[in-house]
Amino acid sequence: RAERGCVDCPTTERFGILAGVVVALAGTALLLYHALPSTEAWGRFGARAKRRLEIVESQVGFQPKFKVLVSFYQVTATLGPVYGVRLHEDFTRWTDFMDAISVDLIGLTYPDACIGPMRERLLLAGLWPIVSVLLGGAALACYALAEWLLSGRADSLRRDLVRVTLRRLLYWAILVAYLVLPSVSRSIFKAKQCVSFNVNDFTGARRSYLVADLDVLCSTDEHRGLDAYFWAFFVLWPVLVPLAFLVLLLSIRSEVRAQRVRATARASRFLWRDYDPRLLFWEVVDMGRKLFLASLVLFIQTDDGSSKLLRLVIASVVSALYLAVLALARPFKRSADLYLACTANLLLACSFISGTVIQLCESDEDMCKTLVGFKSERGASEFVIALTAAMLAASLLVVLFKTVSAVRMPTVRLTSSGRPPVLELSPECHFHGFISHCWGTGQDQTHTVVRRLQLLLPGVRIWLDVDCLSDLGRLEESVADAA
Repeated sequence: RAERGCVDCPTTERFGILAGVVVALAGTALLLYHALPSTEAWGRFGARAKRRLEIVESQVGFQPKFKVLVSFYQVTATLGPVYGVRLHEDFTRWTDFMDAISVDLIGLTYPDACIGPMRERLLLAGLWPIVSVLLGGAALACYALAEWLLSGRADSLRRDLVRVTLRRLLYWAILVAYLVLPSVSRSIFKAKQCVSFNVNDFTGARRSYLVADLDVLCSTDEHRGLDAYFWAFFVLWPVLVPLAFLVLLLSIRSEVRAQRVRATARASRFLWRDYDPRLLFWEVVDMGRKLFLASLVLFIQTDDGSSKLLRLVIASVVSALYLAVLALARPFKRSADLYLACTANLLLACSFISGTVIQLCESDEDMCKTLVGFKSERGASEFVIALTAAMLAASLLVVLFKTVSAVRMPTVRLTSSGRPPVLELSPECHFHGFISHCWGTGQDQTHTVVRRLQLLLPGVRIWLDVDCLSDLGRLEESVADAA
Protein backbone atom coordinates (compact mmCIF):
# COMPACT_ATOMS: atom_id res chain seq x y z
CA ARG A 1 0.00 0.00 0.00
CA ALA A 2 1.40 3.40 -0.96
CA GLU A 3 1.06 6.48 1.21
CA ARG A 4 -1.73 7.85 -1.00
CA GLY A 5 -3.63 4.66 -1.72
CA CYS A 6 -3.23 1.23 -3.26
CA VAL A 7 -1.36 0.63 -6.49
CA ASP A 8 -1.20 -2.35 -8.82
CA CYS A 9 1.69 -4.77 -8.49
CA PRO A 10 4.31 -4.38 -11.20
CA THR A 11 4.71 -7.18 -13.69
CA THR A 12 7.46 -9.75 -13.36
CA GLU A 13 9.08 -8.19 -16.43
CA ARG A 14 10.55 -5.61 -14.06
CA PHE A 15 13.04 -8.21 -12.82
CA GLY A 16 14.11 -8.94 -16.40
CA ILE A 17 14.48 -5.25 -17.18
CA LEU A 18 16.50 -4.70 -14.01
CA ALA A 19 18.75 -7.66 -14.77
CA GLY A 20 19.24 -6.46 -18.34
CA VAL A 21 20.21 -2.97 -17.18
CA VAL A 22 22.71 -4.38 -14.69
CA VAL A 23 24.28 -6.67 -17.31
CA ALA A 24 24.43 -3.84 -19.86
CA LEU A 25 26.09 -1.47 -17.41
CA ALA A 26 28.59 -4.13 -16.34
CA GLY A 27 29.43 -4.96 -19.96
CA THR A 28 29.84 -1.30 -20.87
CA ALA A 29 32.11 -0.73 -17.90
CA LEU A 30 34.21 -3.76 -18.85
CA LEU A 31 34.57 -2.59 -22.46
CA LEU A 32 35.56 0.90 -21.36
CA TYR A 33 38.03 -0.57 -18.88
CA HIS A 34 39.79 -2.43 -21.71
CA ALA A 35 39.37 0.11 -24.52
CA LEU A 36 40.13 3.47 -22.91
CA PRO A 37 43.63 2.67 -21.57
CA SER A 38 44.75 1.87 -25.12
CA THR A 39 44.09 5.45 -26.30
CA GLU A 40 46.95 7.87 -25.87
CA ALA A 41 44.86 10.84 -24.71
CA TRP A 42 43.04 8.82 -22.09
CA GLY A 43 46.30 7.28 -20.96
CA ARG A 44 47.69 10.69 -20.01
CA PHE A 45 44.42 11.98 -18.54
CA GLY A 46 43.69 8.75 -16.69
CA ALA A 47 47.14 8.63 -15.13
CA ARG A 48 46.83 12.20 -13.85
CA ALA A 49 43.30 11.64 -12.57
CA LYS A 50 44.29 8.42 -10.84
CA ARG A 51 47.27 10.08 -9.19
CA ARG A 52 45.18 12.99 -7.95
CA LEU A 53 42.51 10.66 -6.63
CA GLU A 54 45.12 8.62 -4.78
CA ILE A 55 46.52 11.78 -3.20
CA VAL A 56 43.07 12.92 -2.05
CA GLU A 57 42.21 9.44 -0.75
CA SER A 58 45.46 9.21 1.21
CA GLN A 59 44.84 12.59 2.81
CA VAL A 60 41.15 12.18 3.60
CA GLY A 61 40.45 8.42 3.75
CA PHE A 62 37.11 7.78 2.07
CA GLN A 63 36.49 4.19 3.18
CA PRO A 64 36.11 4.72 6.96
CA LYS A 65 33.91 7.78 6.43
CA PHE A 66 31.78 5.84 3.96
CA LYS A 67 31.37 3.03 6.48
CA VAL A 68 30.44 5.40 9.31
CA LEU A 69 27.79 7.18 7.24
CA VAL A 70 26.35 3.95 5.82
CA SER A 71 26.16 2.45 9.31
CA PHE A 72 24.37 5.54 10.59
CA TYR A 73 21.73 5.48 7.86
CA GLN A 74 21.30 1.71 8.08
CA VAL A 75 20.16 2.16 11.69
CA THR A 76 18.17 5.38 11.27
CA ALA A 77 16.25 3.77 8.40
CA THR A 78 14.71 1.42 11.00
CA LEU A 79 13.17 4.17 13.12
CA GLY A 80 9.83 3.75 11.35
CA PRO A 81 9.46 -0.01 10.74
CA VAL A 82 11.17 -1.19 13.95
CA TYR A 83 10.55 1.56 16.51
CA GLY A 84 7.31 3.03 15.17
CA VAL A 85 8.73 6.57 14.87
CA ARG A 86 7.00 8.51 12.12
CA LEU A 87 7.63 12.15 11.41
CA HIS A 88 4.80 14.49 10.55
CA GLU A 89 3.54 13.90 7.01
CA ASP A 90 4.98 17.27 5.91
CA PHE A 91 8.51 16.00 6.60
CA THR A 92 8.42 12.34 5.59
CA ARG A 93 9.76 13.03 2.10
CA TRP A 94 12.94 14.39 3.63
CA THR A 95 13.84 10.91 4.86
CA ASP A 96 12.82 8.84 1.83
CA PHE A 97 16.43 8.61 0.66
CA MET A 98 17.26 6.46 3.72
CA ASP A 99 15.32 3.59 2.18
CA ALA A 100 17.93 3.42 -0.58
CA ILE A 101 20.76 3.34 1.97
CA SER A 102 19.25 0.18 3.49
CA VAL A 103 20.45 -1.76 0.39
CA ASP A 104 17.24 -3.79 0.19
CA LEU A 105 17.30 -4.20 -3.59
CA ILE A 106 14.27 -6.48 -3.74
CA GLY A 107 12.14 -4.16 -1.61
CA LEU A 108 13.18 -1.13 -3.66
CA THR A 109 12.33 -2.74 -6.99
CA TYR A 110 9.39 -4.99 -6.12
CA PRO A 111 6.93 -4.61 -3.19
CA ASP A 112 6.86 -7.44 -0.66
CA ALA A 113 3.11 -7.91 -0.97
CA CYS A 114 3.49 -8.62 -4.70
CA ILE A 115 6.06 -11.40 -4.32
CA GLY A 116 3.76 -14.05 -2.90
CA PRO A 117 3.31 -16.00 0.35
CA MET A 118 5.49 -15.24 3.34
CA ARG A 119 7.60 -18.35 2.78
CA GLU A 120 8.62 -17.11 -0.66
CA ARG A 121 9.41 -13.66 0.72
CA LEU A 122 11.69 -15.14 3.39
CA LEU A 123 13.46 -17.33 0.86
CA LEU A 124 14.02 -14.39 -1.46
CA ALA A 125 15.17 -12.09 1.37
CA GLY A 126 17.65 -14.64 2.71
CA LEU A 127 19.04 -15.92 -0.59
CA TRP A 128 19.35 -12.93 -2.92
CA PRO A 129 22.66 -11.71 -1.36
CA ILE A 130 24.13 -15.18 -1.87
CA VAL A 131 23.02 -15.07 -5.50
CA SER A 132 24.69 -11.66 -5.82
CA VAL A 133 27.96 -13.08 -4.50
CA LEU A 134 27.75 -16.03 -6.90
CA LEU A 135 27.02 -13.75 -9.86
CA GLY A 136 29.95 -11.56 -8.89
CA GLY A 137 32.15 -14.65 -8.67
CA ALA A 138 31.00 -15.77 -12.12
CA ALA A 139 31.81 -12.34 -13.55
CA LEU A 140 35.27 -12.40 -11.96
CA ALA A 141 35.88 -15.91 -13.31
CA CYS A 142 34.86 -14.85 -16.82
CA TYR A 143 37.17 -11.86 -16.61
CA ALA A 144 40.08 -14.05 -15.48
CA LEU A 145 39.34 -16.57 -18.25
CA ALA A 146 39.38 -13.80 -20.85
CA GLU A 147 42.73 -12.54 -19.54
CA TRP A 148 44.18 -16.05 -19.67
CA LEU A 149 42.97 -16.66 -23.24
CA LEU A 150 44.33 -13.31 -24.44
CA SER A 151 47.70 -14.05 -22.84
CA GLY A 152 48.25 -17.23 -24.85
CA ARG A 153 47.15 -19.68 -22.15
CA ALA A 154 50.32 -19.49 -20.08
CA ASP A 155 50.34 -21.99 -17.20
CA SER A 156 52.12 -19.63 -14.80
CA LEU A 157 49.59 -16.87 -15.46
CA ARG A 158 46.73 -19.30 -14.93
CA ARG A 159 47.83 -20.04 -11.37
CA ASP A 160 48.27 -16.34 -10.63
CA LEU A 161 44.85 -15.54 -12.08
CA VAL A 162 43.20 -18.20 -9.93
CA ARG A 163 44.73 -16.74 -6.77
CA VAL A 164 43.86 -13.17 -7.76
CA THR A 165 40.28 -14.16 -8.62
CA LEU A 166 39.81 -15.89 -5.27
CA ARG A 167 41.09 -12.80 -3.44
CA ARG A 168 38.75 -10.56 -5.42
CA LEU A 169 35.84 -12.90 -4.71
CA LEU A 170 36.60 -12.76 -0.98
CA TYR A 171 36.65 -8.97 -1.07
CA TRP A 172 33.35 -8.90 -3.00
CA ALA A 173 31.69 -11.32 -0.57
CA ILE A 174 32.82 -9.23 2.42
CA LEU A 175 31.52 -6.04 0.82
CA VAL A 176 28.12 -7.56 -0.02
CA ALA A 177 27.71 -9.07 3.45
CA TYR A 178 28.66 -5.79 5.12
CA LEU A 179 26.17 -3.74 3.11
CA VAL A 180 23.15 -6.07 3.24
CA LEU A 181 23.44 -7.64 6.70
CA PRO A 182 21.21 -5.15 8.61
CA SER A 183 18.49 -5.04 5.94
CA VAL A 184 18.49 -8.81 5.38
CA SER A 185 18.30 -9.45 9.12
CA ARG A 186 15.38 -7.06 9.43
CA SER A 187 13.62 -8.80 6.52
CA ILE A 188 14.08 -12.14 8.25
CA PHE A 189 12.46 -10.79 11.41
CA LYS A 190 9.29 -10.04 9.47
CA ALA A 191 8.38 -13.65 10.22
CA LYS A 192 8.20 -12.73 13.94
CA GLN A 193 6.93 -9.15 13.87
CA CYS A 194 3.24 -9.10 14.79
CA VAL A 195 0.70 -6.38 15.56
CA SER A 196 -2.26 -6.87 17.89
CA PHE A 197 -5.80 -5.55 17.46
CA ASN A 198 -8.63 -5.25 19.96
CA VAL A 199 -11.44 -7.58 18.83
CA ASN A 200 -13.76 -7.26 21.85
CA ASP A 201 -14.20 -4.02 23.78
CA PHE A 202 -16.05 -5.73 26.62
CA THR A 203 -13.59 -8.56 27.34
CA GLY A 204 -10.46 -6.81 26.09
CA ALA A 205 -9.62 -9.76 23.85
CA ARG A 206 -6.96 -9.09 21.23
CA ARG A 207 -5.61 -10.88 18.16
CA SER A 208 -2.17 -10.56 16.66
CA TYR A 209 -1.45 -10.63 12.95
CA LEU A 210 1.80 -10.71 11.03
CA VAL A 211 2.76 -7.15 10.05
CA ALA A 212 4.22 -8.23 6.71
CA ASP A 213 1.12 -10.29 5.84
CA LEU A 214 -2.08 -9.42 7.70
CA ASP A 215 -3.72 -12.58 6.37
CA VAL A 216 -1.52 -14.62 8.74
CA LEU A 217 -2.76 -14.90 12.33
CA CYS A 218 0.12 -15.13 14.79
CA SER A 219 0.51 -18.16 17.08
CA THR A 220 -1.32 -20.40 14.60
CA ASP A 221 -0.04 -23.41 12.69
CA GLU A 222 0.41 -21.28 9.58
CA HIS A 223 2.55 -18.82 11.51
CA ARG A 224 4.54 -21.52 13.29
CA GLY A 225 5.29 -23.03 9.89
CA LEU A 226 7.55 -20.03 9.24
CA ASP A 227 9.77 -20.82 12.24
CA ALA A 228 12.02 -23.20 10.29
CA TYR A 229 12.72 -20.53 7.65
CA PHE A 230 13.26 -17.86 10.29
CA TRP A 231 15.73 -19.81 12.42
CA ALA A 232 17.64 -21.13 9.41
CA PHE A 233 18.22 -17.64 8.02
CA PHE A 234 18.75 -16.23 11.52
CA VAL A 235 21.67 -18.61 12.01
CA LEU A 236 22.96 -17.92 8.50
CA TRP A 237 22.97 -14.10 8.65
CA PRO A 238 22.96 -12.51 12.15
CA VAL A 239 25.00 -15.39 13.63
CA LEU A 240 27.30 -16.95 11.03
CA VAL A 241 28.26 -13.81 9.10
CA PRO A 242 29.72 -11.92 12.11
CA LEU A 243 31.25 -15.19 13.32
CA ALA A 244 32.89 -15.72 9.92
CA PHE A 245 34.30 -12.19 10.01
CA LEU A 246 35.65 -12.84 13.51
CA VAL A 247 37.33 -16.11 12.46
CA LEU A 248 38.82 -14.40 9.41
CA LEU A 249 40.25 -11.58 11.52
CA LEU A 250 41.63 -14.08 14.03
CA SER A 251 43.43 -15.91 11.23
CA ILE A 252 45.19 -12.74 10.02
CA ARG A 253 45.71 -11.09 13.41
CA SER A 254 49.42 -11.88 13.69
CA GLU A 255 50.10 -10.72 10.13
CA VAL A 256 48.39 -7.37 10.58
CA ARG A 257 49.98 -6.64 13.95
CA ALA A 258 53.42 -7.52 12.60
CA GLN A 259 52.72 -5.50 9.42
CA ARG A 260 53.53 -8.55 7.30
CA VAL A 261 50.31 -8.70 5.29
CA ARG A 262 49.74 -11.65 2.95
CA ALA A 263 47.13 -12.37 0.31
CA THR A 264 44.20 -13.22 2.61
CA ALA A 265 44.79 -10.19 4.80
CA ARG A 266 44.95 -7.91 1.75
CA ALA A 267 41.71 -9.36 0.39
CA SER A 268 39.94 -8.71 3.71
CA ARG A 269 41.39 -5.22 4.25
CA PHE A 270 37.88 -3.74 4.17
CA LEU A 271 37.37 -5.12 7.69
CA TRP A 272 40.58 -4.02 9.40
CA ARG A 273 42.48 -1.37 7.43
CA ASP A 274 40.85 1.61 9.18
CA TYR A 275 41.46 0.41 12.74
CA ASP A 276 44.41 0.29 15.08
CA PRO A 277 46.00 -3.20 15.06
CA ARG A 278 45.37 -3.57 18.80
CA LEU A 279 41.62 -3.26 18.07
CA LEU A 280 41.55 -5.34 14.94
CA PHE A 281 38.11 -6.80 15.72
CA TRP A 282 36.27 -3.51 16.10
CA GLU A 283 34.33 -4.06 12.89
CA VAL A 284 32.71 -7.13 14.45
CA VAL A 285 31.80 -5.08 17.54
CA ASP A 286 30.24 -2.36 15.41
CA MET A 287 28.42 -5.00 13.36
CA GLY A 288 26.93 -6.42 16.55
CA ARG A 289 25.72 -2.95 17.52
CA LYS A 290 24.03 -2.44 14.15
CA LEU A 291 22.42 -5.89 14.24
CA PHE A 292 20.99 -5.27 17.69
CA LEU A 293 19.60 -1.82 16.86
CA ALA A 294 18.30 -2.74 13.39
CA SER A 295 16.87 -6.23 13.95
CA LEU A 296 17.58 -8.06 17.23
CA VAL A 297 15.65 -5.43 19.17
CA LEU A 298 12.54 -6.88 17.49
CA PHE A 299 12.72 -9.74 20.01
CA ILE A 300 11.45 -7.17 22.55
CA GLN A 301 7.65 -7.09 22.67
CA THR A 302 7.12 -8.78 19.32
CA ASP A 303 3.36 -8.08 19.29
CA ASP A 304 3.22 -4.34 19.96
CA GLY A 305 6.80 -3.17 20.52
CA SER A 306 6.68 -0.62 17.71
CA SER A 307 3.83 1.23 19.45
CA LYS A 308 5.56 1.37 22.85
CA LEU A 309 8.62 3.21 24.17
CA LEU A 310 10.67 0.31 25.56
CA ARG A 311 12.58 -0.35 22.33
CA LEU A 312 13.43 3.35 21.99
CA VAL A 313 14.62 3.53 25.59
CA ILE A 314 16.84 0.46 25.20
CA ALA A 315 18.20 1.72 21.87
CA SER A 316 19.02 5.10 23.44
CA VAL A 317 20.90 3.44 26.30
CA VAL A 318 22.80 1.10 23.96
CA SER A 319 23.78 3.99 21.66
CA ALA A 320 24.97 6.10 24.60
CA LEU A 321 27.02 3.22 26.05
CA TYR A 322 28.56 2.46 22.66
CA LEU A 323 29.46 6.13 22.24
CA ALA A 324 31.27 6.10 25.60
CA VAL A 325 33.15 2.90 24.73
CA LEU A 326 34.05 4.28 21.30
CA ALA A 327 35.44 7.50 22.78
CA LEU A 328 37.52 5.59 25.33
CA ALA A 329 38.79 2.82 23.04
CA ARG A 330 39.66 5.12 20.09
CA PRO A 331 39.83 2.25 17.56
CA PHE A 332 40.37 4.33 14.41
CA LYS A 333 43.79 5.15 13.03
CA ARG A 334 42.71 8.66 11.97
CA SER A 335 41.43 11.17 14.47
CA ALA A 336 39.00 12.60 11.91
CA ASP A 337 37.35 9.17 11.53
CA LEU A 338 37.00 8.87 15.30
CA TYR A 339 35.37 12.29 15.55
CA LEU A 340 32.98 11.44 12.72
CA ALA A 341 32.04 8.10 14.31
CA CYS A 342 31.46 9.71 17.72
CA THR A 343 29.35 12.46 16.17
CA ALA A 344 27.30 9.94 14.19
CA ASN A 345 26.61 7.86 17.30
CA LEU A 346 25.73 10.96 19.31
CA LEU A 347 23.33 11.96 16.55
CA LEU A 348 21.90 8.44 16.56
CA ALA A 349 21.32 8.51 20.32
CA CYS A 350 19.60 11.89 19.97
CA SER A 351 17.43 10.44 17.20
CA PHE A 352 16.22 7.66 19.49
CA ILE A 353 15.54 10.13 22.30
CA SER A 354 13.70 12.41 19.90
CA GLY A 355 11.75 9.39 18.65
CA THR A 356 10.43 8.98 22.18
CA VAL A 357 9.17 12.57 22.03
CA ILE A 358 7.44 11.91 18.71
CA GLN A 359 5.79 8.76 20.09
CA LEU A 360 4.38 10.72 23.03
CA CYS A 361 3.11 13.50 20.81
CA GLU A 362 1.59 11.06 18.32
CA SER A 363 -0.45 9.25 20.94
CA ASP A 364 -2.08 12.24 22.62
CA GLU A 365 -1.76 15.94 21.86
CA ASP A 366 -2.63 16.87 25.46
CA MET A 367 0.16 14.59 26.69
CA CYS A 368 2.51 16.16 24.16
CA LYS A 369 1.76 19.64 25.46
CA THR A 370 1.74 18.63 29.13
CA LEU A 371 4.83 16.42 29.28
CA VAL A 372 6.97 17.63 26.38
CA GLY A 373 5.92 21.21 25.76
CA PHE A 374 4.96 20.97 22.08
CA LYS A 375 1.44 21.74 20.93
CA SER A 376 1.32 18.93 18.36
CA GLU A 377 3.25 16.19 16.61
CA ARG A 378 4.40 18.70 13.98
CA GLY A 379 6.24 20.71 16.60
CA ALA A 380 8.06 17.60 17.79
CA SER A 381 9.00 16.69 14.21
CA GLU A 382 10.32 20.20 13.61
CA PHE A 383 12.41 19.90 16.76
CA VAL A 384 13.89 16.58 15.62
CA ILE A 385 14.75 17.88 12.16
CA ALA A 386 16.30 21.07 13.56
CA LEU A 387 18.34 19.06 16.06
CA THR A 388 19.64 16.57 13.52
CA ALA A 389 20.43 19.29 10.97
CA ALA A 390 22.35 21.34 13.56
CA MET A 391 24.30 18.31 14.77
CA LEU A 392 25.06 17.16 11.24
CA ALA A 393 26.38 20.62 10.35
CA ALA A 394 28.49 20.67 13.50
CA SER A 395 29.90 17.20 12.75
CA LEU A 396 30.85 18.21 9.22
CA LEU A 397 32.64 21.31 10.52
CA VAL A 398 34.57 19.24 13.07
CA VAL A 399 35.54 16.64 10.46
CA LEU A 400 36.60 19.35 8.01
CA PHE A 401 38.74 21.07 10.63
CA LYS A 402 40.40 17.83 11.73
CA THR A 403 40.99 16.73 8.14
CA VAL A 404 42.66 20.03 7.21
CA SER A 405 44.79 19.82 10.34
CA ALA A 406 45.83 16.27 9.52
CA VAL A 407 46.74 17.20 5.94
CA ARG A 408 48.98 20.03 7.17
CA MET A 409 50.90 17.78 9.55
CA PRO A 410 54.46 17.03 8.35
CA THR A 411 54.83 13.63 6.77
CA VAL A 412 56.94 11.84 4.18
CA ARG A 413 55.26 11.14 0.82
CA LEU A 414 56.44 9.52 -2.39
CA THR A 415 56.95 11.97 -5.25
CA SER A 416 55.60 9.41 -7.74
CA SER A 417 52.17 9.01 -6.14
CA GLY A 418 51.88 11.64 -3.43
CA ARG A 419 51.01 8.90 -0.92
CA PRO A 420 52.86 7.83 2.22
CA PRO A 421 55.14 4.81 1.70
CA VAL A 422 53.60 1.38 2.21
CA LEU A 423 54.97 0.07 5.51
CA GLU A 424 53.99 -3.57 5.10
CA LEU A 425 56.82 -6.02 5.83
CA SER A 426 57.77 -9.27 4.17
CA PRO A 427 57.15 -12.39 6.28
CA GLU A 428 60.84 -12.91 7.09
CA CYS A 429 61.48 -9.38 8.41
CA HIS A 430 60.40 -7.52 11.54
CA PHE A 431 61.97 -4.08 10.93
CA HIS A 432 61.82 -1.63 8.04
CA GLY A 433 65.36 -0.44 8.55
CA PHE A 434 68.55 -0.88 10.56
CA ILE A 435 70.52 2.12 11.84
CA SER A 436 73.83 1.77 13.63
CA HIS A 437 76.53 4.25 14.64
CA CYS A 438 79.96 4.68 16.13
CA TRP A 439 79.69 4.10 19.84
CA GLY A 440 81.76 7.12 20.71
CA THR A 441 80.43 9.84 18.40
CA GLY A 442 77.19 8.99 16.57
CA GLN A 443 74.78 7.93 19.27
CA ASP A 444 72.87 11.19 19.69
CA GLN A 445 72.66 11.85 15.94
CA THR A 446 71.25 8.43 15.06
CA HIS A 447 68.72 8.61 17.87
CA THR A 448 67.54 11.97 16.53
CA VAL A 449 67.24 10.57 12.99
CA VAL A 450 65.17 7.60 14.16
CA ARG A 451 62.82 9.73 16.28
CA ARG A 452 62.22 12.11 13.37
CA LEU A 453 61.49 9.21 11.02
CA GLN A 454 59.01 7.80 13.54
CA LEU A 455 57.33 11.21 13.68
CA LEU A 456 57.13 11.60 9.90
CA LEU A 457 56.23 7.95 9.21
CA PRO A 458 53.80 6.72 11.89
CA GLY A 459 54.08 2.96 12.19
CA VAL A 460 57.64 2.62 10.87
CA ARG A 461 59.79 0.07 12.74
CA ILE A 462 63.50 0.85 12.80
CA TRP A 463 66.13 -1.19 14.62
CA LEU A 464 68.06 0.95 17.09
CA ASP A 465 70.43 -0.30 19.72
CA VAL A 466 68.88 1.56 22.64
CA ASP A 467 65.47 0.07 21.82
CA CYS A 468 66.22 -3.39 20.43
CA LEU A 469 69.74 -4.58 21.27
CA SER A 470 69.76 -7.19 24.02
CA ASP A 471 72.75 -9.31 22.97
CA LEU A 472 75.75 -7.85 21.13
CA GLY A 473 76.51 -11.26 19.65
CA ARG A 474 73.22 -11.20 17.70
CA LEU A 475 74.03 -7.98 15.83
CA GLU A 476 74.35 -9.68 12.42
CA GLU A 477 71.04 -11.46 12.98
CA SER A 478 69.42 -8.10 13.68
CA VAL A 479 70.79 -6.71 10.40
CA ALA A 480 69.26 -9.64 8.49
CA ASP A 481 65.94 -9.06 10.27
CA ALA A 482 65.57 -5.60 8.70
CA ALA A 483 64.04 -5.10 5.27
